[in-house]
Amino acid sequence: MRQAQDSMSYYRLMGLYGKTFFISSDFDSILYYNRPVKEYDKRAAACPRWNDVLSDVYNIEGNVWMQLNQPDSAVAYYEKSYAYRLKGDKAHLLSDICMNLADAHLHRGELAHTASYYRRALFICDSLHLSEHSKFPVYCGLGQTYMDLRDFDLSNHYYELAGQFFDEMTVSEKWVYLNNRGNHYYYKKDYQEALVYMRQAAELIADYPQMVFESNLSKVNLGDLYLLTNRLDSAENNLNEGYRYFSEIKNNSAMHYIETLMIGLSLKKGNIARAREMIARTASTGHVDANMLTIRNQYLQHYYEKAGDYRNAYEYLKRDYQLNDSIRSERIRTRVAELDMRYRQDTIVLRKEMQIQRQAGEVRVLKLSMYIWVLVCLLLAAGTVVIIWYMRKKREFLRERFFRQINRVRMENLRSRISPHFTFNVLGREINQFNGSEEVKNNLMELVKYLRRSLELTEKLSVSLQDELDFVQSYIGLESGRVGEDFTASVVVEEGLDAKSIMIPSMIVQIPVENAIKHGLAGKDGTKELTIRISRDGKGVRIVICDNGRGYLPQVASSTRGTGTGLKVLYQTIQLLNTKNKNEKIHFNIGNRNDGQTGTQVSVYIPFHFSYDL
Repeated sequence: MRQAQDSMSYYRLMGLYGKTFFISSDFDSILYYNRPVKEYDKRAAACPRWNDVLSDVYNIEGNVWMQLNQPDSAVAYYEKSYAYRLKGDKAHLLSDICMNLADAHLHRGELAHTASYYRRALFICDSLHLSEHSKFPVYCGLGQTYMDLRDFDLSNHYYELAGQFFDEMTVSEKWVYLNNRGNHYYYKKDYQEALVYMRQAAELIADYPQMVFESNLSKVNLGDLYLLTNRLDSAENNLNEGYRYFSEIKNNSAMHYIETLMIGLSLKKGNIARAREMIARTASTGHVDANMLTIRNQYLQHYYEKAGDYRNAYEYLKRDYQLNDSIRSERIRTRVAELDMRYRQDTIVLRKEMQIQRQAGEVRVLKLSMYIWVLVCLLLAAGTVVIIWYMRKKREFLRERFFRQINRVRMENLRSRISPHFTFNVLGREINQFNGSEEVKNNLMELVKYLRRSLELTEKLSVSLQDELDFVQSYIGLESGRVGEDFTASVVVEEGLDAKSIMIPSMIVQIPVENAIKHGLAGKDGTKELTIRISRDGKGVRIVICDNGRGYLPQVASSTRGTGTGLKVLYQTIQLLNTKNKNEKIHFNIGNRNDGQTGTQVSVYIPFHFSYDL
């Protein structure tokens, strides 16, 4: 047992466990579990796998410091993560770290470094022959960087490159792209064109209740544009709705932005007293980027002009000019840095002997071999066509295998968010109940067995319907005590269906069942019912999860309301799988019951011949 607790695998799992607390913004727990991992490094044998573990640890800590609005500390940790990743086995993740470094330097106002790291990420993607789609966030980042530099030609160029992948993007990626395009025209002062993109972004996510953060941010952006185009009533309505939401989640940066806009709204309405009130109560955010400072300085200049305080008005006008001068200077430094980087690219990445690079090398060697064979065949004449056909087919096979592996890694990373979402909620509840009794100890031992089964299932992209139902029934058994004695659950499988031979996406039943118990039935008075019905539906199987709880109210805040992580991951997983399956599609619907009773109903349709091979 001591050996197991002082092994690479043990500390790797500890690092992964700490990472799960990022979802709940429990940053102290992340740092607590990462500390022994870094201490173990002093006695661990250096190897690529362990370097990847340390890279993950320092990267997540960099994310923590970014969330705490301390970009200086974030840069230091991201740089350590990058150094360890260079010595690891996952070179394809170097571009992600470069984008994190670019974002941190952007928050520091160091736009030259921002552009440099985005270009390094682009260089790594090209060097490792990653898919073109992987370049989308890099193009968006460069578009934003040059937008901040007010170089709208280059900004538009990179946004056009990103827009080529629009049809392949997920809903969240499409929203980011449309929102950034709107910002491009906003800072270009083309407010009508900005409104076109901002409205498209808001309409895109109207049918996705889990994207409530993005929805309210769109309202704030629209409120800003309505203010600039003198649609004051529309501006006020959108800003008030956004302010209520961001106040609830205590997002000081967003509140600072909205309060700044409310100063401008009050000035346009001629309400000087209201403007003075908003200036006095504006939330403190610590670091404020240059764009926000520019907007705020302009509104404060207008306020002091209307108040007759021309000295302060002149002071804020001067600050605005100074910011513009710094942007122009930064633009010059960025262009110089770009020229330098063209001749001093980091060649370390090219020399790394990683699995992905070896595969890319196989393609290059195979291409060279093809030319040699063509030359030989020119001399032999008879076998030219056959050999060229064979070589091309083999090269295509290697390339497809390469891209399949990359997509599989991305899918596994996406699905890794699901398991902690459930398991650690249950674990926290059980541990809180621990009082030293043998009964609780036994419960904890059973829970450990259950967690091991959970990890086994979430590592798989697909499982049999029978395995999923067994897993769900185990979960219901664990939760039945908390829900109460008046809780009943039933699972009905249509006669003739072979649950062992039907494959379904992992956790597609468990997550709705968890949500039904946690958000619908827990704390409810009276009889609590949960039913799971599986039946044949045409060329597929229909799974219906139904409860008699509070009903589906995604926009209503409550003590039991979760983060929506589980459903968000399910939507993204289904979207990726449906993209691969051109003819057969999975359909996932959630809403209130339509039989006259209160409660939530989830309906899932899965074709029998659905492919999970990415």
